[in-house]
Amino acid sequence: MWTFAEKERECERRFEKSGPFWHLYTDGRIMEDFLYTEEDFKIAMTALAVATILFRKVRIITFELMSNHIHLILSGEAEDCLELFDKFKVRLRRVLKTNGRVIYWDTFKADILPVETLNALRNEIIYVNRNAFVADPRFTPFSYPWGGGCAYFLPSFHRLPAKPLKESGFNKAREMTRFREVRMIEEMKFVGDIAYIPSFCRIDIGESMFRDARSYFNSLTRNAEAFSQIAQRLKDSVFLTDDEMYAAATMYAEKTYGNRQLTLLTSEQKIQMSKELHFKYNASNQQIRRLLKLDIGILNELFPQQSS
Repeated sequence: MWTFAEKERECERRFEKSGPFWHLYTDGRIMEDFLYTEEDFKIAMTALAVATILFRKVRIITFELMSNHIHLILSGEAEDCLELFDKFKVRLRRVLKTNGRVIYWDTFKADILPVETLNALRNEIIYVNRNAFVADPRFTPFSYPWGGGCAYFLPSFHRLPAKPLKESGFNKAREMTRFREVRMIEEMKFVGDIAYIPSFCRIDIGESMFRDARSYFNSLTRNAEAFSQIAQRLKDSVFLTDDEMYAAATMYAEKTYGNRQLTLLTSEQKIQMSKELHFKYNASNQQIRRLLKLDIGILNELFPQQSS
């Protein structure tokens, strides 16, 4: 049984060996929704898988496909990571165009930021794997099917009946991947008609950056400060759920006013707290309204909404 220190040293060794790491993302504030249906998400994940398998200079550590933006945690050189994105975008654009969709692709542009320490990488992985969970109350960090989080530290996921593409037959494989040269990607796997995430995403490398499953699980809900810093770097809108924002608000209220009950705060105290939640935790005006029962008109005056 390894000690805490031994586990941490091993994680540091793996980090140094496997990098450099990057967080590549697109801005959902300027991009319209381009993934609407389950079929759209299947197409997008397959396009990402094909691009990754064909372009072996970059490894995906985790990812999240959202309706109007994406997040990728990558290992490789920065210019290669951006080239992978371009290849993915070309494939996705081509397939969605054949489906009769009209999308303004010029706004689907990638930015990339370095991830320079082991702790930063852990936080970035967690941040990406929480993305859909924060945005949509239907999901947990383990249940969103269009990202790597559903495969992290879940042995049952690796027991799914994944079938190698080459076993599907040539014509079926071309139909599933929308790709002619299927022999170039025959190691890719599918579960039914959905790309099998571990066949193109290096979940094993991502998991190896955490001491164990428990440390990963604890990080999912206990790093509000780190999530705040990442959100500010990415200019993300919301990064805490209402429940998590409520916990942050009650802690602030108790520390500042000696009272955890938000309903008992004065109007002046609520205004002060709204600034704390907005600037430190990136809370949206609607989130603050729900938590503090403040008038949305007042909040819009305090924190004017950016026009797109």
